Amino acid sequence: MEQVTPPKLNLYDMANIFNFYKDDDGALFYNLMNSIRIDGEIDPVLYTEMYFSDVDDWYSLSQKHYGTTYLWWIFLIANKITNPFEVQPGTKIKILKPNVVSQILSQL
Repeated sequence: MEQVTPPKLNLYDMANIFNFYKDDDGALFYNLMNSIRIDGEIDPVLYTEMYFSDVDDWYSLSQKHYGTTYLWWIFLIANKITNPFEVQPGTKIKILKPNVVSQILSQL
């Protein structure tokens, strides 16, 4: 597995933020959990909550809450989700407020 330098992309594209790797078969992937993590509990004033439904997807939630589909990974980090495809309908998730997300992005 080798780390790869991604091309110049949109500011919010995770390839500009996270380690980008290529495995032995040539498949590309991101290592989200080793790049950014939130230790401990998040202060409740920094987020709202909702229940994930069977019609929700990470891209549309990102568009709805942050105005771009590129920030879907914020939900994974805030909720300590390692596999976004295994989240079941009815799961309560934290939605970081947009000003909090802006602060996170400015620190990367």
